[in-house]
Amino acid sequence: MSTLTALLLLTYTLIRIVTLPSYETEFSFLGLLIRLELNASLVMLTIAAFLAAAGADWLIRSHPAVKNGSTRPEHWVIPGLAALGTGVILVRIPEGPALWLGLILTAALLVAVLVSEFIVLDAEDPRHDTAAIGLTALAYLLLIGALFAIRATGLRAAFAIPLTFCACAAVAWRLLRLARIKTSAVRYGLLISAIAAQISWGLHYWPLPPLRGALILGLVVYLGNGLVLAHEEGNLGRIRIIEFAVVGVIGLTAVLMLA
Repeated sequence: MSTLTALLLLTYTLIRIVTLPSYETEFSFLGLLIRLELNASLVMLTIAAFLAAAGADWLIRSHPAVKNGSTRPEHWVIPGLAALGTGVILVRIPEGPALWLGLILTAALLVAVLVSEFIVLDAEDPRHDTAAIGLTALAYLLLIGALFAIRATGLRAAFAIPLTFCACAAVAWRLLRLARIKTSAVRYGLLISAIAAQISWGLHYWPLPPLRGALILGLVVYLGNGLVLAHEEGNLGRIRIIEFAVVGVIGLTAVLMLA
């Protein structure tokens, strides 16, 4: 785990050292003009995300609860998003004490994520609930950060909506798997992300600040996951529906007034 963390930090550092020529391409698809730019930052951040996911997979395979070293891709989501999100932040920090502090905090965060993913494999582990709460909170934080980045970049709806769908689907699916929902987690995750994408399509044409739009979509995913869990537990009665409606109204009001 320490070796993996060191490799990720080295990847972030190489972004400032390695100089690669930028490659730009432009093509038309379904009447839309698409411009793509491939540069060193994009390449190294992508490598960091895949490296974190691969490292998490290697770590999970070593757990005694994993039989025959089977692959569990749900454990790739949060480490990959964490590596990508922290890398984007580190790239923007100028050289100096702030960068060193950022690297230290990033290392601590990545280690905490990997340890938590390892712990939650065993439901009998006394640290399971604490690790699950931490992963859940971090998943929502990373989702809101990803949604904020998508909206802040000013992408056209044809590109922003699919990215929003993918981000919401990955996080919703991971959280449902974390709650021990197995066979129907994919179906529910796609349903929640489809609803979030439809709402995102409408919000795209409203003059909302990026953070406010991201928080609204994060609230949608949170409520969707809560309703699914209540349904799977057989507790989705009138009272629970009213509770979720009240939480939704309070959350939406807080976002519109404070964000």
